Amino acid sequence: MLPKRRPDRPTAAFAAALVLAAPPAFAAGAARTIIPFEISEHEHMIVELEINDRTRTTGVVDTAATFPMVDSREVAGSGVLPPDAASRRVNILGVNGERLYPVVQIASIDIGSLRLGALEAAYSEDMDVPGAAANVLPVSAFPGDVLEFNFEDGLISLYDGRPENDRSRYSETLPFTVDGGLIFIPVQINGKTGRALVDTGSNLSYVNSAFARFANMKRDEDNTRRLLGITGDSADLWVVDVRKIRFADFFIENPKLMVSDPVLLEKIGLEDEPVMVLGLDLLSRFQVQFDRRRGRVILSVPGSLVGGIEMDLQAPASRLPQSH
Repeated sequence: MLPKRRPDRPTAAFAAALVLAAPPAFAAGAARTIIPFEISEHEHMIVELEINDRTRTTGVVDTAATFPMVDSREVAGSGVLPPDAASRRVNILGVNGERLYPVVQIASIDIGSLRLGALEAAYSEDMDVPGAAANVLPVSAFPGDVLEFNFEDGLISLYDGRPENDRSRYSETLPFTVDGGLIFIPVQINGKTGRALVDTGSNLSYVNSAFARFANMKRDEDNTRRLLGITGDSADLWVVDVRKIRFADFFIENPKLMVSDPVLLEKIGLEDEPVMVLGLDLLSRFQVQFDRRRGRVILSVPGSLVGGIEMDLQAPASRLPQSH
């Protein structure tokens, strides 16, 4: 990942919508709120929770979630009343489709130094995501003008005002849009521009088939056979060679990417648009700051690393090696 000289380019005005456009504000004089997190062995972003001052558990912080979700087993002893036939239902849109869940009331959830009160959450009785925490927290539930992910120190910071960044860091700013409650930033692959869905709930990055065709990504037959040997035979999964992925002036050369078509893109009408799902394998290489009031994302790395970083996507079974 070698940033080139910054070109002169006009700034684009993007209108952010829905939950990120007007996040809850802090009270006057409130200090920065800090939430520690860990990346689990299965590469999920995990925070510690306390529900209703009674149950200590964990949850996933997910930028691609649109509604809180709790597992029935996790909240059984916390005083959360189970739903009944009269409970309101909410339609949850996920990667593999959509589903109606009953809604329960939660008096409070404590995450780090943040306390969220009077929450509604979808109630799941069969959540089973290997390696993941059973509860999901969307970033839309977090207050503050700025939402900051510091992957170097394992900290989420929430505060009002403008993003704070050390001058020793190298930064690039991109606009974000919100579509169907999901956050997108612009990305170029092989010189073709598409949209990248920012998804901290995904441990890997991949592209949809529309982007693979649009950017003339070459199918890698050997690695496709290896992938299908792991995941099972599927006409909907394959591997491609990519020349270059670019976010502003940050770029990754010669990675291999998986191609897949998540159902959620069809549900929000984006199945024919070039889309990349930007997961933790790439996001975690940066400090990521959402300037929610101004509709922009700031990606930064320590200045000492500029000119010497390579994005290595290799990881057993989930990520694929760079081409050589």
